[in-house]
Amino acid sequence: SSSSSSSSSSSSSSDANVVTDFEHSTGLYRAELEGLAQGKDIFDHYDFTRAPKGTKESPCVVTSEMDYRVVGVTDPDDDSIVIWGRLEEGKGPMLIGDEWFVHKRVGGGGH
Repeated sequence: SSSSSSSSSSSSSSDANVVTDFEHSTGLYRAELEGLAQGKDIFDHYDFTRAPKGTKESPCVVTSEMDYRVVGVTDPDDDSIVIWGRLEEGKGPMLIGDEWFVHKRVGGGGH
């Protein structure tokens, strides 16, 4: 009877020392787990499809550390066709495909 009591206490103490994935995670994996805990998928590559469409009055803002950024938009009638445009710092909104975009330079760069 005393041996079963000691085996159950040793198993519960070893369970208490098991490190979870979250406690052991770092970097992008940790960010992914934190996002999932909040109900978000940080690697949602289709998030932009739910964003409002860029208009001339309210274009999609495309950030870059460089003074330009190349943007590709799929043709609405044939998604195997990509329409390319080069957004440049200091220039106004640009129509690429059926959507408007504007460049916004952010810190860093030096290219």
